[in-house]
Amino acid sequence: MAEGAPARDQPLSLAVVGDGPKALFALEELCAQLSDAACHDSLRPLEITVVAPGTVAGTGAAYDVTQPHSLRLNVDAALLDVPATGTSPSFRDWVAAVHPALVSATYPPRAVVGEYLHARWLRMLADMARSGVTARTVSDRAVSLRRTAGHWEIVTAIHGALPPVEEILLATGHAAEHSGALARTWSSTIPLRPAVLPAAEMLGSHHVPPGARVALRGSALTFIDAALVLTLERGGRFTPRADGVPGLLHRRGSEEPLVLLPTARHGRLLDAKPDPRLPLPAGVGGAIAEGARRLSRSERTAVGPDAVIDLVLDVATAALATTVSEPDLGREAVERALASGSDPDLHRGPGHAEDALRRSVEIGRGRRAPGPAWILGRVWAGLYRPLTRAVRGSAAPAEEWARFRRASQVLERFAFGPPLEVAEMLLAMIGSGALDLSWVDAGTRITASGVEGVPPGHAPPDVVVDAVLAPPGIVGILDPLSRALVDQSLVEVRPARRGAAVDHDGTALAGGRPRGQSQRQEGLALLGRPTEDHVIGHDTLNRHLHDEPRLWAARITSRLRRTDGEPSAPPCPTTTTTPEQRIGSR
Repeated sequence: MAEGAPARDQPLSLAVVGDGPKALFALEELCAQLSDAACHDSLRPLEITVVAPGTVAGTGAAYDVTQPHSLRLNVDAALLDVPATGTSPSFRDWVAAVHPALVSATYPPRAVVGEYLHARWLRMLADMARSGVTARTVSDRAVSLRRTAGHWEIVTAIHGALPPVEEILLATGHAAEHSGALARTWSSTIPLRPAVLPAAEMLGSHHVPPGARVALRGSALTFIDAALVLTLERGGRFTPRADGVPGLLHRRGSEEPLVLLPTARHGRLLDAKPDPRLPLPAGVGGAIAEGARRLSRSERTAVGPDAVIDLVLDVATAALATTVSEPDLGREAVERALASGSDPDLHRGPGHAEDALRRSVEIGRGRRAPGPAWILGRVWAGLYRPLTRAVRGSAAPAEEWARFRRASQVLERFAFGPPLEVAEMLLAMIGSGALDLSWVDAGTRITASGVEGVPPGHAPPDVVVDAVLAPPGIVGILDPLSRALVDQSLVEVRPARRGAAVDHDGTALAGGRPRGQSQRQEGLALLGRPTEDHVIGHDTLNRHLHDEPRLWAARITSRLRRTDGEPSAPPCPTTTTTPEQRIGSR
């Protein structure tokens, strides 16, 4: 649909589907650009409709303000800096005033982060109102889109078709239903809890009784959430060891399950992050800086996925050489760590998963020299911003992209695991018998028919918990809106990718044509997880990692500039209108 010259006084109608952090950051960018543009140009009016089923805007499911405080942020809260508008404080400044006891917490409770994001959402609405924007919220779930002459129409589960709009932004976050969910085909007689969150509903004592043997599909961050809920929220406590040995002791609560039995496709848990107070070894930091320079000197189209992984291996080899004296720990050792998912000298078989976790904690605390896996994790994290830009929209063939995805899955386990304190809690649970990793070591699997490959001598579980989230992208996602995008050919998914292809401003691409010839779906933009693989790295609160929100906001602002020769707008307003005066309530 063409973007013709706007009518003089006709408002531009924009619908935003989703009200989580991605939608918040995009709307903050838009608000900031509107404020700047209004000082120089006469702008067309703007009407925004937010369509979302949640009750606390700005949070999304991951930052639900009602979740237990035992569930903590997995990235440094310093990422939450002052927004594009400049009108809200950073998280650090906000928490100092609202929750001063948490001011020094690197990884604060996610519920508290949700409070902060909600406060930013309300501030953004007030800023929009100051700029003359009319906004309303529809508390509903979008299930389909329709393209009409010059407009788009959203169909919702409760309200049906909403009034047509000129622009739609889809920022839907984590999907609810996916083809790999155990609940879709579960046939075992063992009771199944189909998810971990919301924790009170999914993991309450009436579903996961005290003293139960609990099997969990998954061993990543969602499994860790389940482990913390079933321990800290059941009376369990962690205390420093009194014998002088580093680490924690787990004092079990009377309401805890008997044992947690996770399973893992890759035979191990996530490695712990290093202590953020310890600087990287100088040689590691220097090697990462040189790798970033190499990426910045390269043309984006010349850096394919294979080349990026090769560069990561080069940088890791150079970094490793500065931290160890063993001559055999060179490029071959780094490649073996990437291929196997752990340091080459780490033994296989029983105890492997615990030893790998314990090693990552010892290195992270500075009590052990780094190995290839730890170095690869720091390189991947350190180069993440430039490498995401290097492979964005890559036209690499399916085989090359599949290699990149396999490598990135290993590197993310090395780089983006739990904070050290959480990893030490898991080790303490192993020590108390509350956590048993023998099923991880044995390759035990949980399928639709039940538990397969249980080690000899193990009793069957009393309950199974599916601790695997829906994957990013739209392939295999069963939510009605994602299905509608695919079924109506409104988006394009390229070979071996999972997400929708988008242009640099987030505009959907479709048409199934070679790269560079796909058609822009004007008026339809997507941000975040639905675009995974075309754009990578969406599970972050780093608003600076991707350019799409800023470029989308710039495009919307350009549509609002009048072209009829009207005089410029008066100076920016200084009075404040409360959200309630302009913003429809839920």
